[in-house]
Amino acid sequence: MFFLAALLVTSILSTDSLRFCDSSPNSSLLRIIGGSIAATSEYPWQAALVSYDSTESGMICGATVVDEYWILTAAHCIVSPPEQSYIFTGLTSLSNPQYTHRVERSVVHPGFDANLIIDDIALVKSKQSLYNNGISSVCLVRDDSEFLTPRNEAIVTGFGLHIVSETIFGVTMGVSDVMLKTSLPIIPQRLCQQEWSSLSRGSIMITDKQLCAGSKMHGTGPGDSGGPLLARDKLGRLVQLGITSFGAAGFQGLLDQSTYPGVYTRVSSYIPWMEAVINSGSTPFAFTAFLYTRIFGAF
Repeated sequence: MFFLAALLVTSILSTDSLRFCDSSPNSSLLRIIGGSIAATSEYPWQAALVSYDSTESGMICGATVVDEYWILTAAHCIVSPPEQSYIFTGLTSLSNPQYTHRVERSVVHPGFDANLIIDDIALVKSKQSLYNNGISSVCLVRDDSEFLTPRNEAIVTGFGLHIVSETIFGVTMGVSDVMLKTSLPIIPQRLCQQEWSSLSRGSIMITDKQLCAGSKMHGTGPGDSGGPLLARDKLGRLVQLGITSFGAAGFQGLLDQSTYPGVYTRVSSYIPWMEAVINSGSTPFAFTAFLYTRIFGAF
């Protein structure tokens, strides 16, 4: 069983506009799954993409501000037309965002395949500037190799499922209204490929355009899709390496992401595509409201 990391709910610029940090320390993290509360000022690029349908049901996904008008998220988060979608920024809590923006258009990577879960990346353009007080874009790199050493620590942020309490009788989980953060190790690529080939009986193949991370009691959960996988560079700056994509479903899959690694879209592999979309005002990839087969559990 696998999950995609979206949460169901009811209810032209130059390429220089991307912020690159190849070559201001933030506070260290404690423990999304195994997470602690994150201040908005720590992660000023964190956004949420909220989409509704005609019945007022919809989806919440994480996202990051990468440009004055654009956010980066997972392709599987694009489930509604632009007029039914909103971007939240300045997120002290999901129920009380500082800023709400209307969506102008969404651009899904043309290679996205919901069954193979490849090219799970999308850009969403806001109708208004996202650069309000305290909001800034996340740092990106063209070469992420220095961050991918075995067991290098990464950071994830989001509003998804988290541990509410732990007792001798077990673990209680719930959905967070406030932004959470946790640290977790990068999992070596070959090990992740082996784990997912075994888990999926060969149906899911982890490629070089994906990253894996996680440990026991630390990882992403339902509602964290589209949010960032971050790491610190040598100057202490946080850099976005990945986009939360999918992982193993079920209680055990959520709590032990060392055995059942969380999978992230590798951002550096898509920098040329991102620049082309933002720079050209690309016509959006055709919107399709798709349903996932039940081998995937919703994040």
